[in-house]
Amino acid sequence: MPNRILGSFDKVYLEVIAPFFKKITDDRDDNQSFSLADTLKSGFAMYSLKCSSLLSFQKRSTVEDGNLMKVYGIEKIPSDNGLRKILDQVNPTELRKGFNKLFNYIKELGALERFKSWHQHYVLSIDGVEHFCSKQVSCEKCMSRKHRDGSTSYYHSMLSATIVHPDQKEVFILDNEPILKQDGAVKNDCERNAAKRLLSNLNSLYSSELMVLVFDALYACNPIIKQLNKNKKWKYVIGITEDGNKHLFDQFDKKNERHNANWHTVKKGKEEHEFGYINNLELNASSVETKVNMLFYKWTDKKGVVKVFSWITNIRLSKNNVFNVMKIGRSRWKIENETFNTLKNQGYNFSHNFGHGQNNLSTVFAYLMMMAFCVDQIQQHCCVYFKSLLDDLKTKKKVWESLRAVFKILPKKNMTDLFFSIAEMYQIRLL
Repeated sequence: MPNRILGSFDKVYLEVIAPFFKKITDDRDDNQSFSLADTLKSGFAMYSLKCSSLLSFQKRSTVEDGNLMKVYGIEKIPSDNGLRKILDQVNPTELRKGFNKLFNYIKELGALERFKSWHQHYVLSIDGVEHFCSKQVSCEKCMSRKHRDGSTSYYHSMLSATIVHPDQKEVFILDNEPILKQDGAVKNDCERNAAKRLLSNLNSLYSSELMVLVFDALYACNPIIKQLNKNKKWKYVIGITEDGNKHLFDQFDKKNERHNANWHTVKKGKEEHEFGYINNLELNASSVETKVNMLFYKWTDKKGVVKVFSWITNIRLSKNNVFNVMKIGRSRWKIENETFNTLKNQGYNFSHNFGHGQNNLSTVFAYLMMMAFCVDQIQQHCCVYFKSLLDDLKTKKKVWESLRAVFKILPKKNMTDLFFSIAEMYQIRLL
């Protein structure tokens, strides 16, 4: 079991986040009014406290200033323009390393043991997400989208890799790759080019980790699969569609007609799970040398509603593992439901335009938000105090509202002290 005290906000922040921020290279001239570490901590605190905007973060009471110093270790907080200007110069590649440090910390903590799935593999869900969209503000690195009414939206986008598990609520962000304006003229080119860079970075950091990487049908292409196959410790499960993968479905249908497909049915209560699978099929007509295993799945739920899914994988399929492979394939949705939707709808304001900047601001803001989210997920999984508050208050939105309320009016020495004040307000027993 994870050590719940070590998984508290104070431990993670003091042992991982704050020391990491101090090591980020500051290329500015000496004798600056605000240190880079304080500026990074300020940006992190803004997302940790779920502030609705940079302006709302800047309107603070003296108690809030004191709590920012105590809880987040910030000596001097720059103005909103100062914060944007300083963070715009931060190298995102250097800041990105913080996700690896968080992974190493929670792995040593034992928090990831329950996230191991098929044959002790982590399941890594990968998908793209847009952030910081605006019709008024843009920068040179913005992507753009034309609307029917003639207006244009400017936005940034990234490809995220998140550790998920079919049976766990929490998710852990492992890496994020910005999707750049020069990546391509269409969405497929943009995301696939970013995926190549993401896989390269993941391989440089986690080549020895047992992982199953899960993608949607956009990535069921030869360049991505060839890159995945280079690491013998990695497996993949990739969604496919009849429209986009006609050659695969034609092979499956022809073999099935000759009774060369394998079928297996699992009944659980009123639900029925039907699997059809064939190993060693050609990926497509132009990549016959690339062989994949195909899984067809038809699910009939308790009400008789039928849903159909299909995947390709380099896991050799058998009746003993198709149910687990299906669960891994369907867990891909957790990156959308538990990561992106949470960031957009549960207080993090991922879609809000905190600032585009001229260099790296939007990506730096997104990374800081993702780190704050990751620390929250560690708390939710490991910290007994946070879990007690969440169990009693029912929703994270209520927890964040209570946290901000106490943070504004009561001096606190750390986050644990703040949690005990919330517990006292609602008569919740934490110990």
